[in-house]
Amino acid sequence: MKRWTAALMMATLTGCGTIKTLNDEKGAGDTLARHSSNCQSIPRAYSGAVYQFCTLNAPPVSGPHWSAATIALDMALSAVADTVLLPYTGYQQYQQGDIKVRRKQY
Repeated sequence: MKRWTAALMMATLTGCGTIKTLNDEKGAGDTLARHSSNCQSIPRAYSGAVYQFCTLNAPPVSGPHWSAATIALDMALSAVADTVLLPYTGYQQYQQGDIKVRRKQY
């Protein structure tokens, strides 16, 4: 039981995509833009899983939180969290639309 609790806490502390997109949607879009993701927007329904997909759909970034295995695990956990939150995020999608990935003009 302790191992499951530790594993769950580690997965949560790695930066769950659902939490990132629900708490700081502009920051999530800016992070994807900063790392040159190919995504133009993130739908609010299943935003965490899509955010992690967009992270994988960018040039590689070094660091322990950016390995493909960590992102894939977070994508799976985000999909579960997104399913639980689907009534809320579906309503937000209807009211506000997609989260834009804003690219700064230089």
